[in-house]
Amino acid sequence: MRLSRRAALGLSLISLTAACPVAIDAKALSRFIKMRGALDDRLVIGAVTGQYNGVVGGQSIPLFGLVSAVFSRYRPNPDGYEVVEFEQAYYTDLHSGQVLTRWKNPYTNEVVAVPVYQERPARSLVTPNLQFRSVIALPSSVQVSHFVYPPRMDGADIVFDESVFVETKAAPGKLAFRYVDQTILRAPLSWVDRRDTKTAGSKTQFEAVCSWRPWLGMGARPGNMTASGQGGFGLSVASLPAAWREATARVRPALLQNPASALE
Repeated sequence: MRLSRRAALGLSLISLTAACPVAIDAKALSRFIKMRGALDDRLVIGAVTGQYNGVVGGQSIPLFGLVSAVFSRYRPNPDGYEVVEFEQAYYTDLHSGQVLTRWKNPYTNEVVAVPVYQERPARSLVTPNLQFRSVIALPSSVQVSHFVYPPRMDGADIVFDESVFVETKAAPGKLAFRYVDQTILRAPLSWVDRRDTKTAGSKTQFEAVCSWRPWLGMGARPGNMTASGQGGFGLSVASLPAAWREATARVRPALLQNPASALE
């Protein structure tokens, strides 16, 4: 994993969150929605397989893997597209690829319980200038910037760069948290622009820089984590990573049988 590149990525995204792009081609919104979701309200599934590293004193060491699935639904709105999405993710052993329930922290030498990452469905609006806005009011302690740059062409592929910045102010007795990521979505333009399809799907690359997760037990120790991975949108349950399907069959089998239930 290339620490210097991701560290630079984190700094560049933090500095650019105040300068969200606004000059967007009229077709860009529908193209982006088709690559990340669908122009109708069908269920869309995405996935990422990746790895987290710890960074302390300029040195990076591998920590654990990640398998994640995102379920989403898009609906046209006079102001863009309303989207509701839910993520279920697991941390995995770097060698076996199996989902972790216990993990030894190499920085503290303590064995900690490993949680399943899942939250309530998030609702947002994707505006014509490709910014994501939360449908509900966020706490004043939380700062979020989520936007997409104007598309670019790479050969026959159309490419979108999606950026997210989240920061929570420190509450009494707790630590502040910062998370920055960038996801690159790629698909053939000829497929995206087909008139007979409402969803095109895409291949994705993902990189992130974030604070220590609380469950690691790092406390106020200096350092942070980086992450990278790859995946795509427009998948089926059967095509999700095997480790994800096996873990979900144990902890939330209804999600495999009726994935749309996650959005209800």
